[in-house]
Amino acid sequence: MNHIRKFTFTALAALSLALLFQPAATRAEERDDHGSRGNDDERRDHGQRINDRFVILLSGVYKPVPVGEGPKRNLGLTTVHLSDGSFSKVPIYPITGLPGAKAQEKSIGTFYVQFTGMFCAYDLPGGSITAMFTGTHDVTTAYEESPDGSWTLDGTFELEIMEATGSYLPFVGGHIHMVDILKFRASDGTQLEDCFCHIHPKLVKP
Repeated sequence: MNHIRKFTFTALAALSLALLFQPAATRAEERDDHGSRGNDDERRDHGQRINDRFVILLSGVYKPVPVGEGPKRNLGLTTVHLSDGSFSKVPIYPITGLPGAKAQEKSIGTFYVQFTGMFCAYDLPGGSITAMFTGTHDVTTAYEESPDGSWTLDGTFELEIMEATGSYLPFVGGHIHMVDILKFRASDGTQLEDCFCHIHPKLVKP
């Protein structure tokens, strides 16, 4: 079983890297949560050129979102409360299918997640998305823990898109497939993310 899991992860990682990853995207340890989404005019322009499916990279150091300090107007979402103190955030970088994909070193949004809950949210150019971890068909491909309590988790995770705003309304009922490498550093409690999110709209029967 371990051999099968290792093969599965290797195949998925190789596919993501071969098709999607370019040198401009750096490792999580080299990134922080600063700046980087552009002005409102850029965000409006982005919303006009979204493909039917797209891939983004979550990469950086997770930072907690204090109570009352979530994004303005809760990103227009109603299924999550991003200011309730249960979320952490990390920058989003474009890979393919979204405007700005040629400038992969520049963050285009923010990912919010509950480490002790089921929900997450994506603040993206032209709108936002709420998704729920389904807990089905998830695969832990590798897990390593150090004597000091630090650990690295490699795996794939499946999510259902519950709500969307703006340009992403057609994605409600769609699916997100995560290919994830999450690291925890026990010395300071830091969690470092490198995760490809393959985001698909709802499939419609012909």
